[in-house]
Amino acid sequence: MRDTIYEVLARVMEKDINMFTDETVIKEIEGFDSLQFVMMISELQECYKIDIPLDRALEVETIGDLVACAQQV
Repeated sequence: MRDTIYEVLARVMEKDINMFTDETVIKEIEGFDSLQFVMMISELQECYKIDIPLDRALEVETIGDLVACAQQV
């Protein structure tokens, strides 16, 4: 799951996947905007057939948080 999340994030953010770590703060990625975040969450939900509640998604700060959130739902 972690690898797919990195791939989705790299594609949505149009960044090199190698620039990401679990400690990367998503909002600090150059060019980040809320629309990209929504696109990323939507793509992950579709890919894994999961539902990430909005309140949980809004708590996500780092890529590691996103991985943990996706694994818990």
